[in-house]
This record gives sequence, C-alpha cells and structure tokens, in this order.
Amino acid sequence: MTNQDKLLQWFYKNQRKLPFRENKDPYKIWISEVMLQQTRVAAMLPSYEKFISRFPNITSLAESTEEEVIQYWKGLGYYSRAINLRKGAVYLKENFQAKFPESLDEALSIPGVGPYTARAVLSIAYNKEYAVLDGNVKRVLARYFLFKENISLPSSHKALQELANTFLNSKNPGDHNQAMMELGAMVCLQAPLCMLCPIQKGCLAFEQGKQTEFPIMGKEKTKLPIKLKFFFLENNEKILVVKYKHRRFFKTIFTLPFLIEGSKLPVSYNDNSEFGKFLKEIEFNLEWTKTGKHSITHHDIELYQSSNKLDKKKLQTLEKIFSSKLPSVELEWKWIKKEDLKSEFPSSIAGKLRIDVK
Repeated sequence: MTNQDKLLQWFYKNQRKLPFRENKDPYKIWISEVMLQQTRVAAMLPSYEKFISRFPNITSLAESTEEEVIQYWKGLGYYSRAINLRKGAVYLKENFQAKFPESLDEALSIPGVGPYTARAVLSIAYNKEYAVLDGNVKRVLARYFLFKENISLPSSHKALQELANTFLNSKNPGDHNQAMMELGAMVCLQAPLCMLCPIQKGCLAFEQGKQTEFPIMGKEKTKLPIKLKFFFLENNEKILVVKYKHRRFFKTIFTLPFLIEGSKLPVSYNDNSEFGKFLKEIEFNLEWTKTGKHSITHHDIELYQSSNKLDKKKLQTLEKIFSSKLPSVELEWKWIKKEDLKSEFPSSIAGKLRIDVK
C-alpha cells in the first residue's frame, strides 16, 4: 500500500465533519476556501453557516448588494474578499449560468479566484487532477521531502507545487488534497504529532530525526506600531461614518472617520488619512481617550477616540468640505444611529470603541 493510500485511509477515518464537506457543492467549497485563507476552521464556521444560510447559492449571492455581503462577512476581516466573492458570483451568473466551471482556465477567469482556490474547488468538487498548496500542505511536504529551502520564497512555492503534483493521488485528487490539508491541521503541526501520522514511514524529516527543524521559515516581520484615532461626530443623535478606497485601512467598508499616527510610519502612510486632515480644519475636540489595542497583519494598533457634537457652524463647515475638497478621494458618507455602529462598521475594532458621544 502506498503512502498516498495510507493517507486516504487515515482521512476517511479521522476527518472532521464540516458543513462544506457534506456534499461536493462547488459553491460551498469556494466560499469555505476563501474564508479559510486567513482564518482557522473553528473560527470561521459560525460565519460560514450564517453566510450560506443567507446566500445558499451563486444566484442569491449575485443578486445581493455589496453592503449586505459585507454585513454577513463580519468578523472575518479582509472585506475585499467578500466583495470579490460577490463579483465572482455576478460573473458566473452572467457567463456560466450560475455554475462554477470545470476547467482551470475558466475558473481562473472568475474575479478574485487565484490558482490555489481554483485548484481546490476543481479537485474537491469535480475530482480534477490538481494538487493544492496551502500553508498546511507546505509544512507536510517540507518535512516529508526534507525540503531545505525557505518555504516562504516564491521560488520555493514553485518547487513545492511540483512536489505536491508528484505526491498527488491521481485516482482521488479531491480527497487527497483534503487529506493533506487535514494532516497539516491535525497532526503535522508546528510541534508535530509524528506518532499519529499515517505517512510517518517515508517521511525523511522523521527518519532523520529532524522534524522539528522543518519547514525552514523566513524571519517573521516586525509589526509596525500605529495609532488609529477615531472621531465620533454627532448630529441629531446620529454619528458620521465614511468610506473611501484611497485610504490605508478599511477601503471597502464604512467606518468612523479616523487618523493614522505613528513615530515610524513609512512615507506611503502619509496620504492615507485625507479625511482626517480635513477634520483638523474644524475646531473639534482633540482630547483622545485610549480604548484598547488591536492586531492585524504586520500592525500593532492602539485605538483612540474623540467625541464631538456638531453645532450648526461645524456642520456647515463639514458639508463644505464634502462638497469642495473630498470628491477627489471618492468618499461616501452617511449618518447612522449610534447603536448601529457595530453593524455599520463591521470590524472587531468597532467593538473596542465606546459609544459615549458627549
């Protein structure tokens, strides 16, 4: 029995029961793969189930609004992925009768679908002979083949893809890919559980006692410390939220207006708070209250807020700014109820701010 066969036997016996594995629905596999790109299975399942309940198929997603899709993506972050999913659904409805295509070239033509997602959906849903390569699979392959290069390098990705292709079980490529990902998630961890591994015999790292030395990784980037300073601007019991695609963070969702500050900010950050610069022209209260901390990719964030009620003069000045200076940054804005902040600003950061406008 080959190690590929042993791996499949282990998978059939030990796989987790997950909703997107209940059938071979390419749509549900597509949604799950995009959600799992930056999120662990346990964390994404509640969001996945709510999303699928509201958008059970490609047609329902295509006929939704961007704002609604973002609401159902809440908690997962990387909201551009939600927007691309909807764009992809619209594309599939218009070009493929609301079905996920079976060829790799056609799958790659879908907005937001890259090589990994295309290969995963085609192999799992249609049993197409494509090997997938995510972080878990890279770790398994690096140990199994004693891959001696830094796996984070682009050249290593190409080499590891070739190893994945070589190791693929061509009779059951979809199940094989899921088995590789499951092995990396459950057994071949950062601290590997080698005694539970079905392909222990044949793993070069295990045979040489070097499993803790692999995979070889690049040094983790130091996180940039920054401050996000949010303005609570109130008018008639409502607060202002804005969205514009040219800022550094939250390009695709509404947020409170904010400033970005930090002692070590790269030059590229300097022009990403246009709205905040305009706010400084108005005599707002700039007494900041620290409300918490947050961490996202490559950033350690301190959160601050400042509260202001807008009198007639300040409101007029703000509206003048909207009409004269902000069209160049393609800004959208609206007034919302204070109690709706968390739903209108669908980020976990909103939950770390205090709705205490004075």
